[in-house]
Amino acid sequence: MANIYYEDRWDLSENFLVSENVNNVFPPHFHRNLELHYVRSGMMQANIDGTAVEYRQDEIVFVPSYYAHSFSTPEHSDVIIIIIPEELMSDFSDTFKNKTLPCKLGDREYNRLILHQLETMLANRSICSKLINKGYVYIILGMLIKHYELIGIKPRSETSLAIKLLSYIDNHLTENLSLEILAEKFNYNKYYISKLFHSYVGSNFKTYINGIRLQHAINLYTRGKLKNIGEVAFHSGFNSIASFYRCFKNQFHQNPKSFFLSNNENNMDYNRYIYPTE
Repeated sequence: MANIYYEDRWDLSENFLVSENVNNVFPPHFHRNLELHYVRSGMMQANIDGTAVEYRQDEIVFVPSYYAHSFSTPEHSDVIIIIIPEELMSDFSDTFKNKTLPCKLGDREYNRLILHQLETMLANRSICSKLINKGYVYIILGMLIKHYELIGIKPRSETSLAIKLLSYIDNHLTENLSLEILAEKFNYNKYYISKLFHSYVGSNFKTYINGIRLQHAINLYTRGKLKNIGEVAFHSGFNSIASFYRCFKNQFHQNPKSFFLSNNENNMDYNRYIYPTE
């Protein structure tokens, strides 16, 4: 799959997603969180980890962590999508450590039991708390694991390195990061890492780092952990308030104070994805 990019909007957010999608289309991407699509009607095509698969009514698409995937709809599809944050799956970490569910779950009669859970979640999504969502996730994954046989996870060389790079960045976001540091850490040429990074993430290294640091800053502020803009900047990995303000204005075309004030007044959701702009 060419031009794969790392879609970090879900990996950077703790939000659980359940949504409806008609005529589903999405370019090649990957992320840490699990993704599941239930086809309620029609037919959808997917490419998961390099394998093309068709999904029809009452079949389920299961996308394991970090598997590259894309979707298209030749004519019509109506699907329910859930994206499950890693933090909601703590009790399944050992189960999915070296194994996963098949990407195509094709027992339609059994799957309709799952559909009931998904439609209940969908109908009540505006009032569901994190704890309630976790309960639904445990029911759905528990039912799938009970019915479908787990399979081994395929080794993926370049994707594996990309995952290691992204995981290292996630875990060292507030520290000094550069291509040179990553090259020394992983024993690769920095130009190779730069090329690999761009092909998987879809932006250059600096743009990506600034983007996820901004998302981290927004999360810190909106969760109430820090309210001082300077502290938010330094705890998000920016080495000066000036660089934080510059990146923030480049992304949002306003300074942080104006941004937070405006979004508070409009009751907007902060946990949206910051798309990198180069």
